[in-house]
Amino acid sequence: MSLNRVLFVVLRIASKNALVGFINKCIRRIRYLYVMSQVMSIGERVSFCSVKYLVGGEYISIGDDCCFGYDLYLTAWHVGDRNPVLKIGNNCSFGSWNHISCSNRVEIGDGLLTGKWVTIVDNSHGSTDYDSMQIQPWSRPVLSKGPILIGKNVWIGDKATVLPGVSIGDGVVIAANSVVTSSIPAYSVAAGNPARVIRTNSCDDK
Repeated sequence: MSLNRVLFVVLRIASKNALVGFINKCIRRIRYLYVMSQVMSIGERVSFCSVKYLVGGEYISIGDDCCFGYDLYLTAWHVGDRNPVLKIGNNCSFGSWNHISCSNRVEIGDGLLTGKWVTIVDNSHGSTDYDSMQIQPWSRPVLSKGPILIGKNVWIGDKATVLPGVSIGDGVVIAANSVVTSSIPAYSVAAGNPARVIRTNSCDDK
């Protein structure tokens, strides 16, 4: 193959990649503008691979420099006279297929990193008493057992679930497949179902 032919092929591939990159950039910008039109506030340099379901945007705020993976579910449910609060800090990175749902209060600090299929939800469809369980689940009232407060620089692994009424301190690592049902102190590692603290660090450990 001649040098001219090689250069032609290389330039064609490069131009095709540049076009694909430009199209993807435009699509992400359109997604950003759509979410911006729906939520209470959103920061700069926020990107969405795709948004599967967005509800209650007027109660949702997102900080700067956040990125969201594919098929994001982001919901804030207004129940009764209580306005939900779903607040995401700066420099957060969410894996694909994350589900974040709020009917009470979900606050996520700066620097969160999640894996794929992570669920953070402060509500459920009704109680688990006998009378409630005779009703179709989607017809039961949305209830919350308490807010979820997540500190700074937290890492939540794949397929982990954070349930209502817990706080997760700064720097915590939640292992993959864990179910967080109680609060986790700062700078700890937690794992299991239900999640248990398996290690806690302090400045004395340096």
